[in-house]
Amino acid sequence: MKPHVLVVTTYYHPVVGGVEAHARQLVRYLHTHGFGVEVVTKRVGREDARRALIDGVPVRRIGPVGQRRGSGKWLMLPALAAKLAATHARYDVIVCVDYRGIGVAAVLVGRAFGRPVVAQGEVAGVLAGADRASTSGLAPESVLVRALKAPVRAIYKRAAAIVCIGRDLEREAIRAGVPPERVVYLPHGIDLTRFHPPQPGERDALRRGFGWPLDRPIVLFVGRLSIEKGVADLVEAWRRADRGDALLVLVGPDMVGHRWDAGASARAFVEANGLGDSVRFAGGVADPSPFYRAADLFVQPSHFEALGNTALEAMASGLPVVSSGVGGLADFCLDEQTALLHQPRSPQSLADAIGRALADAPLRARIASAGRALVSERFELNALMARYAGLVEAVAHHG
Repeated sequence: MKPHVLVVTTYYHPVVGGVEAHARQLVRYLHTHGFGVEVVTKRVGREDARRALIDGVPVRRIGPVGQRRGSGKWLMLPALAAKLAATHARYDVIVCVDYRGIGVAAVLVGRAFGRPVVAQGEVAGVLAGADRASTSGLAPESVLVRALKAPVRAIYKRAAAIVCIGRDLEREAIRAGVPPERVVYLPHGIDLTRFHPPQPGERDALRRGFGWPLDRPIVLFVGRLSIEKGVADLVEAWRRADRGDALLVLVGPDMVGHRWDAGASARAFVEANGLGDSVRFAGGVADPSPFYRAADLFVQPSHFEALGNTALEAMASGLPVVSSGVGGLADFCLDEQTALLHQPRSPQSLADAIGRALADAPLRARIASAGRALVSERFELNALMARYAGLVEAVAHHG
């Protein structure tokens, strides 16, 4: 008999983001493959129902109410601990997706009631600070910061398994002292039926629907309009780049109220520098897949990145990628093979890479083909979900 799994994640559908999309994919896979599944997540708005059924799976939303922000992972700890303790008889294992903050409640309550925890990391620096071998893009921690984080890190490390979506996170977990047999490399998977190259005639049809020109190269960014995603670097690079008549399209939401929000400042920069005819802000979308199929080049200028879902989606869609190559991006963005790399946090380096990619059609075709092949081989969704389900079953049975 399949175990009953409680999936804990700070935010969940309909909140849009890489973590939330992955959590939903995992929940759906477990549900359709015979596992009992429930989800516990945070209420974002007061209109959100405390109980919902999403994809046939019960979802319980707990307080306090609040929009998506980092502090939410900590503010919900008391309510989460109470919920986990009150319902412990209903589940056999806890899967904690992005365990920052919420992993404290999951591990402590799980150990109190004999329920093993699978803790999935989504960002670098949670278990150990960056060192000289790190590709994360994070700055090394001070002695004081390490000391302050040590008690919480000690709790996280007691999870039955630590799932790492990137090799940099895997190295970090081992460096932090987690036994290697409890560290599992399992990246997010890509649905190749959803993310695929355009069919004949599809690109032009999509462009007409988006109101994009048919005769100009389209350079695409997909992600939150935030500082750490390199949005400020990108618009500055666009001002400097030898880009011809190319059009830059940024698809993604502002981070309203967040200290890393770059949306308003990026739009102001575009207007102040007379770039309005060559830059468009498309806003957040529920499904970015058609945008990839309508574009010619994808850019991912992140300052740090645990994996880089959107770069994988672009590769799967047959797009050539320009990337900073930090963190998890380094696992699959190989310079001049599957991507064209630029120096992180360097608008000039990014401008040079964009200009080179736009000027060299054979290079774009070569790295696009290699990127698509790599994603198909190493990041296919169902294959990775099957491995995840096997891990959950093993942990539930053996702790």
